Amino acid sequence: MIPDTTNLNQVIDQLALSIISLEPDDVMGLGILLQQVEELEKLTESPEWGTIKNFPSPLKTLLEKLILNECPSLQEAWDIISKGIRLIQGKIAQRDFDQPLPDEEPFWKEIEALVGPLKPIVEARPKEKTPEESSPDEEPADTVQDVDLFNDFVSEATEHLESIELNLINLEQAPDDKECINAIFRPFHTIKGVSGFLNLQKIHKFSHTVESLLDDARNDKVAVSQPIIDAILESVDFLKTMILDQKAVVEGRKTKPDKVDLTPWLNRIGRLREGQAAGEEQKSKEEAPEDKIPTIGEILANKGVVSQEELEGALQSQVDDKHDQKIGEILITEQKAKPKEVLDAIRDQKRLTTQGSDVSVKVDTKKLDNLVDMVGELVIAQSLVQQNPALASINDQKLGRDFSQLRRITSDLQKIAMSLRMVPIRHTFQKMIRLVRDLSKKSGKLVDLRLSGEETEIDRNMVDTLYDPLVHMIRNSVDHAIEIPQKRQEIGKPEAGSIALRAYQKGGNIVIEIEDDGQGLNRKKILAKAKERKIISDETGLTEFQIDNLIFEPGFSTAEKITDVSGRGVGMDVVRKVIEKLRGKIEIFSTEGKGCRFVIRVPLTMAIMDGILVRIGKERFIIPTVTIKETLRPSPEDVFTVGKKEEMVKVRNSLLPLVRLNTLLNLNSLNKSPWEGLVVVVENDGIQKGLLVDDLLGKQEVVIKNLGEKLKSIKGVAGGAILGDGQISLILDVNGIFEIYRGKTAKND
Repeated sequence: MIPDTTNLNQVIDQLALSIISLEPDDVMGLGILLQQVEELEKLTESPEWGTIKNFPSPLKTLLEKLILNECPSLQEAWDIISKGIRLIQGKIAQRDFDQPLPDEEPFWKEIEALVGPLKPIVEARPKEKTPEESSPDEEPADTVQDVDLFNDFVSEATEHLESIELNLINLEQAPDDKECINAIFRPFHTIKGVSGFLNLQKIHKFSHTVESLLDDARNDKVAVSQPIIDAILESVDFLKTMILDQKAVVEGRKTKPDKVDLTPWLNRIGRLREGQAAGEEQKSKEEAPEDKIPTIGEILANKGVVSQEELEGALQSQVDDKHDQKIGEILITEQKAKPKEVLDAIRDQKRLTTQGSDVSVKVDTKKLDNLVDMVGELVIAQSLVQQNPALASINDQKLGRDFSQLRRITSDLQKIAMSLRMVPIRHTFQKMIRLVRDLSKKSGKLVDLRLSGEETEIDRNMVDTLYDPLVHMIRNSVDHAIEIPQKRQEIGKPEAGSIALRAYQKGGNIVIEIEDDGQGLNRKKILAKAKERKIISDETGLTEFQIDNLIFEPGFSTAEKITDVSGRGVGMDVVRKVIEKLRGKIEIFSTEGKGCRFVIRVPLTMAIMDGILVRIGKERFIIPTVTIKETLRPSPEDVFTVGKKEEMVKVRNSLLPLVRLNTLLNLNSLNKSPWEGLVVVVENDGIQKGLLVDDLLGKQEVVIKNLGEKLKSIKGVAGGAILGDGQISLILDVNGIFEIYRGKTAKND
């Protein structure tokens, strides 16, 4: 029996995205990748996974050698890791885990050449003691073996600690925000992992202890309180001191690091984990004028932390630079105030704000999601009541007015509830500034990134999911699309290439565009590669749009050589999978020599969807409006049969395959001839088909319901919705419908 591969596919997709998003020399990122491979190893340890279980262990060993800088060629090792991920994807796709793939034998030879026999390597590695196993009296020996790796660690750790300080300020204002806790947890986790590989045991032990406290907080074992935030903030300073002290030793400015006693810190954090410090360190409340609450800057100035001139300078910088940093963040960045001083000012402001009135309330995200779900149920219940035939037969004007009022209130309540889940996409966009700067420096190109629509709001559950696809497409634009400055000058373009990242709302969707002014897609190369990989046999009849979309095929790449930026053959197919999981779509518009534009469309929210209600026989289905191009009633002369098998319908001088949904879904249709029904033209991945239905019942906004674990794998169905009459209607998955149709057509051939 073939096991369920859902969880395995998710881990593999995440691994593929990590590979295209990381650099071979990114030690911090390699630590995260190592954790993902360890998760893969746990998932595939049972015998049912066949030879797939043989892959994680050597991949893990190779990653460890990369982290320890023991590989003679970073790029060669990175390529082998990428190949291993592709082979696992191939084994899952063929559904026979023991059947060897054509590229499998060379892979094992290549990896054996780098890591040697796996067992001796594992046995030769000394077992690293965990902080729990170390004796309290044992003084860890912090010795640095690789100076270059250590210098990279110092640089990355400093950035991580600075990001922790800024995130602690946000956590102070929203202690229940799990995303904020995770944003602090991840840097500590990375520092712990890399310091362990570098044998910096004191730093490793201390960061592990703080990480454990944060892990308790994100798992609701302890509540985030002022003492915990203070302890984490002071821990950042302590970690900085230890790292800089070790750096001085490595650079020869000191003979040995200062002796550090971790016991008081470990005891303090231990008490916090046990909840003994809750309620401590409460400061006395200060009286504030009732008519005005002072700003953070005013509080800092009144306390003498910053001068009035420094405060005015920071405010002017905020206006001139037009950035969204808060005044406290600016003062910390300019080193005019310390993070602890800004946190104290925020606490003072909160105490003054909450005296006499409740301006804001902290709500757990789970409660918020439950509220949104219940409002959705209320919308369904209101619709059921209003369409009840017994009430509809009552001819009462007051009852009609009351129902109209109820409908307006319910609609407004639904909009407010949905807005609670929305967050600006600004934070995700701004991360791309650093990415483009680093990539342009590494590739020797000049690239200007232009952002617009950063205030566009999107469902918070989608923000993190969209990050990796955006990273990959930005990387592709810099590496493949933008030309080097000399070549741009030769063809009459400015030396600096341009990448535009835009977001805006259109109808019920959020549209994200990535546009560059590079060389565009080379369709000749795409076609040649597609023929070589037997994706297509003949390009006849393919439109430019369809040719461009071939880059979304698994493992497709036209790169002549693999670089450390992109071109590794895993990426665009995973990007499309991620977008489709969000019920969105991605399109390409390219002009050779002038540039390329990727357009991503995702729904505003995952909870509600616009759809067209159609009838097939006695059943009703919902087709997402985002996939619909047009609807029409064909005439008899517009319907053709090709080779007595495949039916075609003529739409605007183009022939499209006609898909009889009643036949595909095994339903009895009232209309036997296409001209007696209606054709809904839908599009998926640039391919259009006509879906034959009996009737259109209108447009409807529906609350999406999950079909559950047992039914989630049914092809062609994306979910369900409860209609106004209480009946359940299935939401059709156009991509799945196309797959069923292709399979049936191939079988008939």
